[in-house]
Amino acid sequence: MPAFTATVIDPFGRRRSLVDDAPDAAQLRQRLRAKNLWPVNVEPARPNRKLGRLRLSTRDFVGLLNQLELQLRAGITADAALTQLAADAPLGTTRTMLEKIEREVRSGTPIHEACRFFEKQFPAHFCAIIAAGEASAQLPAALRALARHLTEMDELRRTAQRALIYPAVVFTAVVGLAVFLLAVVIPQFAEIFSSLSLRLPAATVFLIKASAVVRASWLPAALTIAGLVVTLWFVVRTPRGRIWRDRVLLRLPLMGDIIRHLATARFAAHVGLLHEAGIPVLEALRTGADLTGQAVLAGQLRAAREAVAAGQALSAALPKNHGFPSFVVPTLRAGETSGQLGDALRHIETYAATRAKERLLTALALLEPALIVLLTTIVGFAALSFFLPLMQLLGGLNPR
Repeated sequence: MPAFTATVIDPFGRRRSLVDDAPDAAQLRQRLRAKNLWPVNVEPARPNRKLGRLRLSTRDFVGLLNQLELQLRAGITADAALTQLAADAPLGTTRTMLEKIEREVRSGTPIHEACRFFEKQFPAHFCAIIAAGEASAQLPAALRALARHLTEMDELRRTAQRALIYPAVVFTAVVGLAVFLLAVVIPQFAEIFSSLSLRLPAATVFLIKASAVVRASWLPAALTIAGLVVTLWFVVRTPRGRIWRDRVLLRLPLMGDIIRHLATARFAAHVGLLHEAGIPVLEALRTGADLTGQAVLAGQLRAAREAVAAGQALSAALPKNHGFPSFVVPTLRAGETSGQLGDALRHIETYAATRAKERLLTALALLEPALIVLLTTIVGFAALSFFLPLMQLLGGLNPR
């Protein structure tokens, strides 16, 4: 429903401006007069792009979906449920979104069309699921499935984030310590050693030269690294660059397997969710390919979609040397043979997500001691380089 900006005069003679939705300007004028407001000017409002980009956190969004599902299952109409949720919501993003959607729905707009305004919160595949639920009179089930999907994806993301905190802290400490030693500590020891005219061990000479290089070349090195990072960032934003990056990532030991299973879990989750909502398989495959987050696997899914459109089964349509885990094709074949493709996709999602978590924990279990060994090596090498000349000096001072 279009929005209009109106300038009105209230019963006290004051001029006011307001924004409201209406089928057309004439109906808005009638509505304003019914409220004892005299419209002076009514014109279409400019699109509020900032409002359309509002977005809730995953937890708040899932809670909202669950509340709406419960009210719909209790027999409350969609517009009444949205009105109640908007009234109960605290001031802020949630209430703003609900009030906007409620006005649209109350005026006769389907829920999925009203939700489409908030493009960041309701991407196209979310709206497709809601539309399928409305068309089949199974909107509560569609909302429950969408909430479950978001919860599982958020749990997987949070698991990865929590697991990466400790290695990130240790790695930052290692880099910071190395920079501090090379830039601050070693130059002071170098001055002391040079004043004593000692013959320094090879380890100490290497460390002093490395410190001199770092102090003399840190700015060009930093600019070079920054330039490489910016160049790489622009390269991977191109289609060929993304394919090259993702192909390299898939070949990494252990990490490539984690990425492969995460992409498989996303593909199966989205395609399964759309399939269960009644979306045609070809449309579900197109959306699932776009949401894998992995350009190589997405390209293989698009190729499989073309084969499915030509009449092949999905399990046979994947390229021969596809990059998905080995269990995907047998599971899809079993689901297609039994007519339970949705269950097969759900099984793939669960199993791939579990394997990704296991591989991630294994990688981190190997990474943590490796970082500690690296930290110990740096500290030990620096300490040895400092103490060898001191021991040589103390040995020279001993009386004979």
